[in-house]
Amino acid sequence: MPPTKPFRNASGLPRRALLAGIGGLVALPALAMPAGGDTAGWLSYEARLRDRLADAGGGRFEQVTERQLHTLTNGARASSGAAACGWSNELALTARAHAADLAQRGYVEHLAPEGFDPTHRVGLLARRMIGSASENIAYRRAPSPPSADDLMGIWRKSEPHWLNLLRPNHAQVGFGVVTRGERTYAVGLYAHPDGDLGAPLPFKIEGAADLSSVLAQASPRIESFALTDPLDERARLAVAQDEALTPGVYQLRPRRHLDSRRYQILWGPIFVRV
Repeated sequence: MPPTKPFRNASGLPRRALLAGIGGLVALPALAMPAGGDTAGWLSYEARLRDRLADAGGGRFEQVTERQLHTLTNGARASSGAAACGWSNELALTARAHAADLAQRGYVEHLAPEGFDPTHRVGLLARRMIGSASENIAYRRAPSPPSADDLMGIWRKSEPHWLNLLRPNHAQVGFGVVTRGERTYAVGLYAHPDGDLGAPLPFKIEGAADLSSVLAQASPRIESFALTDPLDERARLAVAQDEALTPGVYQLRPRRHLDSRRYQILWGPIFVRV
């Protein structure tokens, strides 16, 4: 499959996005209406990914192959002059979940049948990471499981995959490899994280206090942030100050201030306000 850059949009579901910010992580403006479209769909997909981590989609995780892919990746990067990538447990967890879902449902795509993409999966499973990731997928059907060299060979033969793997700004990687019968699915996730929350953000929160307690531990410090609809981060609406965060699905978007007038909006975990 072609590699991915961070996705921006993946569904025709109703789309809303709302902007919020805080000073000192003390009080949070409420959102006037729920975000994220179908909350039940997000809850179901997150549960599906967790189930696949438990059952490997009816197959088995090839843990040795996963670690060998990491070694081979850093060898290839060294040959091209790129710095080595560290192993990320959160990226590996996310890659494993998607590889197991591919095996369980027998498809080979970056986009899940429900319309969720790699950015969504990272947002659902990488509960501490600030940043987005790009994804490679490899598939091989053979009587015996392919080696890490075989899987790397698939990516090496595809210029977009290989450039993705060698991209100089990547700093962390994680791999998931699942074999089910004669079919093997490999997923690689590559990222350059922009920070760490310091503690996992719960997927389900009951109010703004749950969010601010995690944000207070972030490194680098988060001075302000956006909350957007994970299905459409482009539209942002002004919101009124209120006492509660409206139930719905949101993506945390920390803002990194470049100077007094400019900032970048980064990617953080997706969560559900229940």
